[in-house]
Amino acid sequence: MKKIYVYFIAFILVFSTTFSFHIAPTFFEKRIDGPGGYQEFTLYNNTTHTQRFKVEFHESSGNFKGSSHTWTEYSPKIVTIKPKSQSIVKVFMKAPKETLEGEYSTYINFKTIPVPELKDEKDNVIQAANKLMLNVSLEIVGYVGNLKPNLEIKDLKVKSGEEAENQVEFKVLNKTLKRGIYMTVRVVENNENFESYEIGRVGANSERDVTITLKNIKKSNVKGIQIIETTSGDELIKKVI
Repeated sequence: MKKIYVYFIAFILVFSTTFSFHIAPTFFEKRIDGPGGYQEFTLYNNTTHTQRFKVEFHESSGNFKGSSHTWTEYSPKIVTIKPKSQSIVKVFMKAPKETLEGEYSTYINFKTIPVPELKDEKDNVIQAANKLMLNVSLEIVGYVGNLKPNLEIKDLKVKSGEEAENQVEFKVLNKTLKRGIYMTVRVVENNENFESYEIGRVGANSERDVTITLKNIKKSNVKGIQIIETTSGDELIKKVI
């Protein structure tokens, strides 16, 4: 699962960089029982042509408890993005009653629809502005149940790295048995200022070695770290050096 997830994120980043097509956020991570979970995805078009995409949801990879694609409502079904602009896709996911606790996923898929435009005034032939046909999928995860995060930080230390760069190293254990968590780390200074670093998703009942190269904080000024849930902004755990 871990390798698949890493390869998939790399796939998204390649498409985003090469074709100037970017999606944010790249996660869902909402509780989807009860009232359900809602998320807006922003699609960015950094090209000089209008881009149009068909949006669909597909069955998940099977790496989680089940697929949530039939529980999903979204709008619009077709999204058009003007040059150097952005558009929003709204997603609502609600699990049926009696759905078992755990994580459920689905693929959100964006497929290019060619946008015709006149080449120039002297040419009567209508050509497609979209030279590159994209078909990009992003696996998003929601969860069922009151699965409160349970984390542990181990082996926290600050050290000098290569070329005099200072680094913070630690292990984070996600002891939440049925739920992965998307995490951001704040490295906190003695004056309570901090730098934030998104470390991505740590799966249910798993461990991650984390190394953060500090941007502007001196080694002697590091007070400790906080782990924030990226989706909600809530502090999950903190530890002092």
